Amino acid sequence: MRPVIIALLLSTLFPAAAVRAALPSADEVRCAAEDMQLFYYYLDPSADAKVRERATSCHPGKKTIAMPGWLEQARPAMLERKVWKDPEEGELSEAALWQAPVSILYEFASKAQRDADPFALEAEYADMRVRFMMSLDRLYRAGLRDSLGGRGGAVLADMDGVMKDFDGIMEDVSDSDRKGFDARSADLLRRSRELFARLFEAPRRVADLPKRYKPAPYILPGYRGVTLPVSGSQALFLKPGDRADMLVTFEAIMAGDVKEKVTATILQNVLITRVEKPEVPDGAGAVQMLVNPVEAQYASLSLAQASNIVISRRADGDTAMSPMEIASFRKLFK
Repeated sequence: MRPVIIALLLSTLFPAAAVRAALPSADEVRCAAEDMQLFYYYLDPSADAKVRERATSCHPGKKTIAMPGWLEQARPAMLERKVWKDPEEGELSEAALWQAPVSILYEFASKAQRDADPFALEAEYADMRVRFMMSLDRLYRAGLRDSLGGRGGAVLADMDGVMKDFDGIMEDVSDSDRKGFDARSADLLRRSRELFARLFEAPRRVADLPKRYKPAPYILPGYRGVTLPVSGSQALFLKPGDRADMLVTFEAIMAGDVKEKVTATILQNVLITRVEKPEVPDGAGAVQMLVNPVEAQYASLSLAQASNIVISRRADGDTAMSPMEIASFRKLFK
């Protein structure tokens, strides 16, 4: 019997075999890891001659691959220019901000090389997704669309596609969909190689780039989804993915044992994951918020003690945390 006929029969009788055949080859996975490793070290202070020109079997027609000349020239300034201040990491350079998501893509490709069971690694994939989302958001907020010699916008667009793949991968892992996981993983690895290829292409105009992808909000390992009732007028203007503060009005005992209504900002910069909107504006709605376990306790306490709860929507990109004084009319009219 001819090999082609045998393969067709196997794919019909054993669908799982057909699914596995759709996986990227070992060389494709290895090459994605190699590209991400090179991208990372191109922007590292310790990059040496072996990084600047490295032997490769991943790029047809080339025995070696050399760092692009424009990057060789731009690299010192990118290493020197501080574009982000992190509470834990301190001041970060333009180069370091690009390294962060690239290192996560290398981590993903390295796991794919080991061919591990993805359903046993849900927490690890969720962690990679969150770190990639945060690093990508940091690049946007640092205003690096014109970085990388004018290629930053195009690379960001590729990373948006990667973010979309990460969302799909988490859905596939949650649904135990191996076929979907394999297809999404292959696409993520392909996009990783494409964003590396951007370094060797002419810059693209920012105006030509697609609209930024907004990651899907969902409950992350170690966090909680707290649902609170809200008025219909609030729910109508909220949507999943919004960032918001939670304001609580309650009766407090002030100086001289005087009871007084006050309002406090109990939670800041929480992510809204779901919204139940009423059919009419004066109906009741509900929001689900992504919070840590301690915040979940305060949200529950507020629901039990407060006379009113307001979810205050933030502007897109506003994630700042600030000390907030409790508001009272007594302070207002002093």
